[in-house]
Amino acid sequence: MNTALSYDQLEQFKEHSVALRLLRSQHFALLASFFHHAFIATNRRSIPYLELVAMLEQHLFNITDGCIDEKYPKSARAYIDDWINAKGGYLRKYLPQQADEPECDLLPEVEKVLRWLEEIQGRQFVGTESRLKMLLDLIGELVQGTSEDSEAKLHTLRARKAEIEQEIIAVELGQDSGFSDTQVRERLFLLGNMSRQLLGDFRQVEANFRSLDKETRKTISLRGGHKGEVLDHIFSHQDVIDDSDEGQSFSAFFELLMTPQLRDSMRHNLQELLSQEQGRILVQQDSLLSHLYSYLLEAGAKVHGTRQQITDQLRRYIQEQSQDNRRIIELIHEFEALAHQHNAQPQIDVKAELTTLAGTQAAINPVFSRQLYQDKGSEHIDSQPEMGDATEQVDLTPLLAISHIDEQQLQKNISQCLLDSHGQTTLEQIIARYPLRYGLDELLTYIKLACEQVLPAHIDEQREQVISWQPEPGLTRTINIPAITFIRSR
Repeated sequence: MNTALSYDQLEQFKEHSVALRLLRSQHFALLASFFHHAFIATNRRSIPYLELVAMLEQHLFNITDGCIDEKYPKSARAYIDDWINAKGGYLRKYLPQQADEPECDLLPEVEKVLRWLEEIQGRQFVGTESRLKMLLDLIGELVQGTSEDSEAKLHTLRARKAEIEQEIIAVELGQDSGFSDTQVRERLFLLGNMSRQLLGDFRQVEANFRSLDKETRKTISLRGGHKGEVLDHIFSHQDVIDDSDEGQSFSAFFELLMTPQLRDSMRHNLQELLSQEQGRILVQQDSLLSHLYSYLLEAGAKVHGTRQQITDQLRRYIQEQSQDNRRIIELIHEFEALAHQHNAQPQIDVKAELTTLAGTQAAINPVFSRQLYQDKGSEHIDSQPEMGDATEQVDLTPLLAISHIDEQQLQKNISQCLLDSHGQTTLEQIIARYPLRYGLDELLTYIKLACEQVLPAHIDEQREQVISWQPEPGLTRTINIPAITFIRSR
């Protein structure tokens, strides 16, 4: 939908927009060229902090090599740290789960600027026929999907059936000429542009999830009232991320992307398409389509992990609000409410209220009030330790007989199955290849790895998997669990 551009909105946008600040920056050429080279051209969702610093060092060397004037005097690390600044930066720095090194990712506004710069450079080919056809198909699909008239729907379906039958007859008679070279080239460029827009939207979706989480916490903090009212409002927001329109749309997308039939069909069709002459020419200029499914899977898995992490953090935050230590919770609420008011009205100076504690004073300790140094005498120990009975008092055999679940070995089992199954495997397939040796304990460890996202995994509670094992010969145990699918990260 179009957004109204009023004068006041544009004035505020001019002052606070990250995109405009990038375009007005003194180092605009450095920022845009480096971010495009590091993130957009290679389609990387995030880059480790130290690797990003090394990439900027090389980029600065390529720019300043042979220049007499020192245009960029600071170090690469200093520039990266400036660009990560919370309110004035262009990057988001965070620590991923199960990782020791922080990573950096572009803000969504920065990626939109870079995409816009690509657009205004001009495209080699601008097609209109395929987009008009896609527009007409979308309008017809919406009309059919929203209409309650069964007769109209049947009429549309019969007309579509007649068109398909005519196409079948034309193919059988050899009268189907297919697309012309211009039509093929136009649709390939449209496919590439739509793929880029979809991949670019993932950063915005991830940012919207974090914004929704922040607004929910703010609402809970400012709610106030009695404990029963607060808890009633809190528990109504338990699934605020998953129940949002964006959360439901992304869930549907990820479920569709994980469908084996769609995966195989998409890979086969892309491979066949890019093997044609027009496809080979496009791949030489742009390799996005040749890795499209991998890029979609990687971007979707990253957003899925972020959504899961935000949901878990929000639930822990909600649980903390329902603790019984009422005075502590009240103090935290007062501080959070004051902080939210400060963010909403930055012109009001509340620093003194946030940093001043009543009833405190400095403890002055003059130098001459201290005692002189006195050397401590050395201590000598002249007693002899008594040796105890060296005979064994406890039988440790039962302790040593306890089974130990090696999580690293289970991760190797998962990785090997992912390698052999082209990047996706179910827990049922893993256990079929590597039978359970320690029964339910080992199965729970697999589930723990999936829940903690040690390796990227998708848990579908709508479907079930049947897991069986034999604790002893002649005895079989079976359990039904939600379908767990492990995904190989790129």
